[in-house]
Amino acid sequence: MKKNVVIVLGLVILVGISTFGLGMLVTSLMDEINIPEESYLFVDSKNREVYVPKSPQKIVSMAPSITETIFALGAENKLVGITDYCNYPIEALNRSNYTSIGGFSTPNLEIIADLDPDLIITSTWNPDIIEQIEAQGMAIVVIFADTLEEIIENVGVIANLVNFRQNGIYLTGNLTYNMESITDKTASLNYTQIIDCYFEIYCSPMVAGAKSYVHDMILKAGAINIFGNINQEYSTVSHEQIIDGDPDVIFLTAHYVPYYPEPIYERSGYDSVNACINNRIYQCDDDMYLRPGPRIIDALENMTRYLYPFLF
Repeated sequence: MKKNVVIVLGLVILVGISTFGLGMLVTSLMDEINIPEESYLFVDSKNREVYVPKSPQKIVSMAPSITETIFALGAENKLVGITDYCNYPIEALNRSNYTSIGGFSTPNLEIIADLDPDLIITSTWNPDIIEQIEAQGMAIVVIFADTLEEIIENVGVIANLVNFRQNGIYLTGNLTYNMESITDKTASLNYTQIIDCYFEIYCSPMVAGAKSYVHDMILKAGAINIFGNINQEYSTVSHEQIIDGDPDVIFLTAHYVPYYPEPIYERSGYDSVNACINNRIYQCDDDMYLRPGPRIIDALENMTRYLYPFLF
């Protein structure tokens, strides 16, 4: 009996190490005979079943967040192609080591084909591009997230995909620990301390809604998103909605602020908004906040420090 228990526990541990969430091995005894040699069936974020190599050697990243994750895992030597926007870490800017494939939403498919990758990873759902890539016999998977937990989980998923499982276990554990150290702090806030805020993506004004991981970040940072009732990822709202919402704090994307027609506090009617009255308008690093990669926990800490500096 004890021997059987040990065997079962061993299998559980083995499966736990070799899979992270949606990045699971979905084969059965009957399926195995149909799996290409040295490949397995992977289910991506769109529930697509894709045969991927067990140990890919030539990877194309079609998103800056994917590139950052692969570097964080120490698997950058497997990269052969990255987007024009992949700028972190600084080593990614060395285009003598990594071929530029164009934009993450407008990739150059000829360049990708010439690189002859055995795995392509994207975070953007573009059916037309994916269909064209698959038509050339290349394996492409889609990885995206709606919450910070899913972003961390996807680090493990990508670790599995690039065959750096142990590094993935370490990195996801570290990210989870750091996230929980922050949420433990914000959990100590009482209701009189809770701050209302919103995250402005662009001056239209476009804001983060309930379907975005930025909204999840706001909640984990211990605040209330005044646009958390919008059941979309990002949405354009009116200035009147912002004024009526009277946020205590406003977060802006630093990249676009220089292109704003006027500072936030000079907008008509904003002189009655608490965030403007108390000068609590913060510019955030777009790359850190809006890329679903390992730096997202740095963004969470940064946001929490803006909101509640007394917690640190």
